[in-house]
Amino acid sequence: MSRSAAQPRKAWPFLPAMLRVSAIVELATGCALLATPSVVIQALIGSPSNQVGWIVARILGGALLALGVAGMLTRGESPERGVALAFVVYDTSTAVVLVWAGAAGAADGWLLWPVVGLHAILAAALAVGRGLLPGTDRKRSS
Repeated sequence: MSRSAAQPRKAWPFLPAMLRVSAIVELATGCALLATPSVVIQALIGSPSNQVGWIVARILGGALLALGVAGMLTRGESPERGVALAFVVYDTSTAVVLVWAGAAGAADGWLLWPVVGLHAILAAALAVGRGLLPGTDRKRSS
């Protein structure tokens, strides 16, 4: 019998710390991109961005924020709760940024509102399905 079949592989001992550091970096970057995309774009790329760049940067900020949330919540507990919450954060932030962009006249593509609706539905379904909203706590079966 091979070693891998006999014993489960031990996790890298620094993995939890690296996951935590990575999560903190992504949380900070995501918040910065959501709040001040032009400052972050200027700092990273060295040139100012237009409204399209700000929209994309804010969506990226939401994705990084979601990644950070998943990393922070993936400790000894089931990782699926952190991953589900990360998708809720991403889908919600994407829907909000796109609604803002559409309402401000910065976005008017034919897919804008269907994509907003899709992200809103996904966020709500995941939040309710995983018991992430108050009053929706589901009993977990082992």
